[in-house]
Amino acid sequence: MKIIAIILTVDQRERTLQCLDSLTKRNKPTFSVLVWDNGSQDGTIEAIQAAFPDVNVHRHTSNLGVASGRNAAAELAIKVFTPTHLLFLDNDMTFEDNFVNALGEPFLQDPKIGQTQAKLLLQEDRSRLNDGGGIYINFFTGKITPIGYGEIDRGQYDFSRKCIAIGGAMMVRTDVFQQLHGFDATFDPFGPEDLDFSLRLQKTGYSALFVPQAVAYHAVSHTFGKGYSEEYARSKIRHWHIFVRRHASPLQQLGFFLIGGPYRMILAILRESRNSNKGGVRGLVQGLLDLSWFTHPTSLR
Repeated sequence: MKIIAIILTVDQRERTLQCLDSLTKRNKPTFSVLVWDNGSQDGTIEAIQAAFPDVNVHRHTSNLGVASGRNAAAELAIKVFTPTHLLFLDNDMTFEDNFVNALGEPFLQDPKIGQTQAKLLLQEDRSRLNDGGGIYINFFTGKITPIGYGEIDRGQYDFSRKCIAIGGAMMVRTDVFQQLHGFDATFDPFGPEDLDFSLRLQKTGYSALFVPQAVAYHAVSHTFGKGYSEEYARSKIRHWHIFVRRHASPLQQLGFFLIGGPYRMILAILRESRNSNKGGVRGLVQGLLDLSWFTHPTSLR
């Protein structure tokens, strides 16, 4: 196997340095690392180059968003390093020993495995789970929940199984990534491009596998924007409707558009109104106005 780890960052110098320190010190140097900088202005590039001269860094002039940023980084990594596997990592993580090798091992056992995902614990309370086996999606209510989120980790989810993988701690075969044309840039600047990718991967006949032996600690932050902003709210509404129309069954879509969606929208508007977040309310309303109820985006660019 020839693995390259891909990490996006924007204006998160110290967090990215901590991630790289953990990744390179706690794993055998059998892989390459590429940091794709989405237009940082805080000296991230210079700090990485000084502290980690073996890490490859690419400076982009602007923030491409998550899907386009990862796709551009993967394209560069494939061109320069010709890896067999791509390891996508969020920059707000630290890692246990043998993390990379553990994620890679299942690919050697089963050619139908296209993607693997790590076990995530909360950085602020390492006894509790952030993700114990991928994501549970309730299309009726429009809610996504990491398996075991917030539970005390007693090993209750420590067995390998198929899952819907998240994008922040997952490895994928390069040929499968290329076959799927990477993440769908329709979901820029953020989410749920990773869940869409995992579901599309499984529809092609490959499996996504949870690997509890690969352990990371997640600080749960965002590299694009902060808080429930107008842009965040607007994008979240639009992207979730695209996601539902693409992946939910007809019955699930009917339940969501008639019951679950309106209910969650009312709750969100009331919540942001109580918080005096006028931008969030505007974003929610604009997201609804953006929707095209008669189109179903399927093409990738």
